[in-house]
Amino acid sequence: MEGSTKLRVGIVGCGYQGGRLAEAIKYVDRLEVTSCADINPQAAVDLAGQVDRAKAYSSIDDMLDRAEVDIVMVATPHDVLAPLSLKAIQAGKHVLVEKPCGMNDTELAQVEEAVARAGVCYLAGYSFRYIPAWYQVHELLQQGVVGEVQAVMGMFGYVPMNEGWLSRPETGGGPLLYLGSHLVDQVLWYMQDDPVEVYASVRYRHDTQADETSAFQIGFARGAIAQLMVTQAAVSFSNRLEIIGRSGSISLQPCGFIDYEITVVSSAVDAYSQPTVLHTPMTGDPRNIKHTRQLNEFVDAIQFGKQPFATIKDGRRVLKVLDAVFASDRSGEPIHIQ
Repeated sequence: MEGSTKLRVGIVGCGYQGGRLAEAIKYVDRLEVTSCADINPQAAVDLAGQVDRAKAYSSIDDMLDRAEVDIVMVATPHDVLAPLSLKAIQAGKHVLVEKPCGMNDTELAQVEEAVARAGVCYLAGYSFRYIPAWYQVHELLQQGVVGEVQAVMGMFGYVPMNEGWLSRPETGGGPLLYLGSHLVDQVLWYMQDDPVEVYASVRYRHDTQADETSAFQIGFARGAIAQLMVTQAAVSFSNRLEIIGRSGSISLQPCGFIDYEITVVSSAVDAYSQPTVLHTPMTGDPRNIKHTRQLNEFVDAIQFGKQPFATIKDGRRVLKVLDAVFASDRSGEPIHIQ
């Protein structure tokens, strides 16, 4: 990228998440949306109408054939994330693919091979990593505040998914893929250790057949254990996490939508010898805060040849765990992860 030339973005999937990305791009001066594609032509037209100079297309194939784009951002239902991102990669485009990046690890393994062949930059769309409090917890762990982690407890709650693609298992609906992917990514990112075993119990809705409430345990190579729960039986969005180590603990508690208080206590760091609450209020739309950070980091990865913050390997690690959750529930036995 030379001078002030902006990277041209094509958004594939012009629903809610595609709209969030388009909105965030307005705050990233190195990007511009030039193309919008959706199998619902009106959705593409509507989103393109909200962006200066963007053109609408009725499919990714049409967009790749006719439009000049440098980056494709795929924000579709889960069942087509992998096949659509494959098309963009094979066309030589850098890609941002919304989590969970695919339906299972088998799909994403094929995508990883295509990325290696094409030599493009692939960013797994785990935007929650860019929430200030999530990132701050990661930094505290890197500083050794809790010492060797022994236990993690976490949950994600969401309102019932009663309609649309999020309600249907065949399109990747249900909270395990939708929000459980965020939770598993959070834990794997914090742990920096290999998950080796998963034991799970899943309860399904009788009407939609999608997963409703899942409880699962992840065993790690160095001996730590994480116990996690994901449900769509909550009255509102909620997320919390507690990390216990040999030298301290960190608790992440919500105090608003993706806004958190962090409670830290540590025998290793004098500043946290007593329980200490950390909270930096967010100003502006919190969704834009995390997405603009994500997008700026993505451009840096492309421009300077850096490894993106959330790689396709990270995406595969998450899906290996979620695949094991479903497999363990079916078998009633722990599943070992290679």
